[in-house]
Amino acid sequence: MESAFGKHLSSPTFTFTVGANKKEFIVHSSALAGLSQSLNTLMNGQMTEARTGHVDWPDVDEDTFARLCEFAYCRNYTPPSFSLIEHESPLPRTPEPINEEEKHRKPDSKRASNQTSHLRKRRVISTEYLHEEFKTSLVVPSPQVSDSEYIFAPPKITGPWEDFTLVFLGQARLYVLADKYGIEPLRRLILSKLHRTLDSFTLYDTGVSGIVEFVRFVYLNTPCYGNKVDALRDLAARYVVSVLDNIGEAGCFLGLLEEGGPFVSDFWRIAWVV
Repeated sequence: MESAFGKHLSSPTFTFTVGANKKEFIVHSSALAGLSQSLNTLMNGQMTEARTGHVDWPDVDEDTFARLCEFAYCRNYTPPSFSLIEHESPLPRTPEPINEEEKHRKPDSKRASNQTSHLRKRRVISTEYLHEEFKTSLVVPSPQVSDSEYIFAPPKITGPWEDFTLVFLGQARLYVLADKYGIEPLRRLILSKLHRTLDSFTLYDTGVSGIVEFVRFVYLNTPCYGNKVDALRDLAARYVVSVLDNIGEAGCFLGLLEEGGPFVSDFWRIAWVV
């Protein structure tokens, strides 16, 4: 009896022309057509693309399509890697000299010192609570694969010199493609990987703009369902609430709020409840 992988290899090929550079990818039709009814209709139905064995996808970048193919053949995908930020060194920095006058200066009043300490303590407690809410209250569908097939260790950020923007954006682009063509198992897998990556992610000041870019992309490229919130929108908005202490005063985040739109509504709804 022919295996599923053998069936893919023996199926006719199909050509996808992808991205602005019109790069051609030749794949086995069975692998991608089996992902959803929409793709099966595109590749095996009565459309021109099915008759010619070719389709143009100019709005899909090459990396995203490669991850789609990886999932089609292996039922898993490799998230993008982080990059290094220019002018940010992984080496320890030389401590700045201590001003002796500042070192020995006492606070103007004990009361002011206590108030400052109290405010800082409250903010730390609030942040821990919000992050715990992100871990426990968010319901992320489990990937539709067996435990033996789904082994995922989220990438860990080691310092402010690492830029995780593409780690989040690349998977968001794949989610948009999976959502468009109704590839539910891939959609669920992306949500699971993103949730686990964000849950273990340390947000440095250098990473705030990347999170804002990720959120903006999600809300510009996912549908609005009225009273029902798209799962990736919900994930992104809840993460922002969970790191509000880190992101709340950043200029790029305030700019995102000033843009208005569904994100502001979702953000406030979640923040008000927690």
